[in-house]
Amino acid sequence: MGIKIKNYELKGNLNATIVLISDIHYYSKEDIKALNKITKRIKKLNPDYICIPGDLVDESIVKDFEYLLNWLKELAKTSKVLISLGNHEFYKDKKNHVYSLNNSMIDKIKKIENLYLLDNTNKLFDNINFIGITLPLEFYFSNQKNDLIPYLNKLKKYNKCYNVLLCHSPIDICDKKNLQESNIDLVLCGHMHGGVTPRILRIFLGNRGLISPKLKLLPKNAYGHLKFFKTDIVITSGITVISKNKILKKLFSKEIVKIKINKD
Repeated sequence: MGIKIKNYELKGNLNATIVLISDIHYYSKEDIKALNKITKRIKKLNPDYICIPGDLVDESIVKDFEYLLNWLKELAKTSKVLISLGNHEFYKDKKNHVYSLNNSMIDKIKKIENLYLLDNTNKLFDNINFIGITLPLEFYFSNQKNDLIPYLNKLKKYNKCYNVLLCHSPIDICDKKNLQESNIDLVLCGHMHGGVTPRILRIFLGNRGLISPKLKLLPKNAYGHLKFFKTDIVITSGITVISKNKILKKLFSKEIVKIKINKD
């Protein structure tokens, strides 16, 4: 299957077009051909901003890193690129038995012109405020609901701006308690890979998936557009094909999401 363009129209206090891609899971230079095709499709959408909420890489110690760096530079020529971190940006330090970020890789990405890596930081453009939250790694393994309020309260938001949060996993952010007083207008997520649900089954499952990254059956909020209070949440299925099986490759297509925000 080719790259599917998913369109959403939302209401806000400004006019803007955001392209959302997630879960790139770059592994080696063999991925660049597919990524270049995605860049061409994005250019045709003429976005104001491109958002990547995590899992840019498959492993934090990256093969052929210069190829990825050059791809990001080309992408950033299209429009401003905002990136947050996911669980795959961490690597396991076998010596110290802890998970760490590849700071050398992150520092090089941060130096790219017109690209902004948001690690619990924000970037303000005109009337739109982009915020990237780096979730604690243990949140990805916990089967309990995690309290995001202390983390959300530390993030810089503006009352008169349109606040966009890049949050890799929707599992905890799709919670009424976490979002009720958040002052966030739009949350952009990935991580769920569409619940590994073939598109033909989505008409029966709604926003539920078949299985979550935590191996939970029929998880809620696996993909699509949701609304909690005044906050819109868009969860993309990602642009990776998570199996080398030829049959599965035909079932699961890559997805680029175009979000058009229209002024009230």
